[in-house]
Amino acid sequence: MEESELRAIIQQSAIEARLDQGEASLTSVLKLVITENPAMKTTIRSSMAIVKEEIAKVNEMAESDLGESEKGKITGNESTEYEMLGKHFKKKIEADAELNAQVKTLIIYGSYAKRLHVVGESDINFAIVLKTGFSKAKTEKAIKKIGQIAENLVTPEVAHIFDLMILKEEDISQFDKFGPDFTYIHALYAKDGEVILGENVFSSIEVTDEQVQEAARIIISDAIIQWEEILNTAKEEGLPDNEVEFLVGAPIIGITFALCCYKVGIKAITMDLVKPDIHEEIREVWGDKSEFSPYYPMLQQAHAFKLGIRLPESQNFLKMNIEFINKVIEYTKLKADE
Repeated sequence: MEESELRAIIQQSAIEARLDQGEASLTSVLKLVITENPAMKTTIRSSMAIVKEEIAKVNEMAESDLGESEKGKITGNESTEYEMLGKHFKKKIEADAELNAQVKTLIIYGSYAKRLHVVGESDINFAIVLKTGFSKAKTEKAIKKIGQIAENLVTPEVAHIFDLMILKEEDISQFDKFGPDFTYIHALYAKDGEVILGENVFSSIEVTDEQVQEAARIIISDAIIQWEEILNTAKEEGLPDNEVEFLVGAPIIGITFALCCYKVGIKAITMDLVKPDIHEEIREVWGDKSEFSPYYPMLQQAHAFKLGIRLPESQNFLKMNIEFINKVIEYTKLKADE
């Protein structure tokens, strides 16, 4: 990328940040740039001097020279990768009469279904439910076909946002058997999901606070395992701290999300606590005087790392991870299962 093009992108984000917040800060600009241009993470990391120069220029500009903010506008390409995945998935299934006859539901759930997604970062979560009454061989054939459709549909450009769960109609009443990939929490989000084929078989399910809490414990346990595996691999390969922090950001956000679900049960889903976004609702769940409130800055840092941004207060990030995880284990009584 030419330096002039890079400066233009940074300047536009700085203008958006200043118009929105009164002043463009390094953190706000980096979040805008990398969220809207995820492929630029490496370039931005090595161009901090240019970033700071452009921010300073924008902050010195007269308000009359700022123009109108482009904030909130999504380019056709950015929005299309989400929209077209759903449209093409539906089209491919409908084109196969045998497969289409077996599909009870094709639904999108999670942050994109609620339009709370972060473009280029948030997943688009699909759940397909196959009808009961077909032979085991036909069901296995249908699963294989769906896998092939997904493989052909998902290009390298969208592979990082594509998530698919294939279920059978008889599975709807026993989500606890699927482990962390599809729990009662996922089912509750699917209940309010966007149906693109068939009917919403999740709409009639009844879930208790206790089931949400147990699902949260499953998600937390799995995320902690991921976190530990990342640290072990990093130690073996001698990865620098900045790479480790980037990698562990996702499981930390996952733990936080599940912790909120554990604390308030079904209410967490109605508050739109969806990954990977960080909403004020999380602070509300934790409470200003909660034992977890001191870790809110750590969560902000985890989200920044996930975007490839290093915040000034991030020096003790990994140490805070350990303290946070130990407190979560104690709070959710995970130790009792060990």
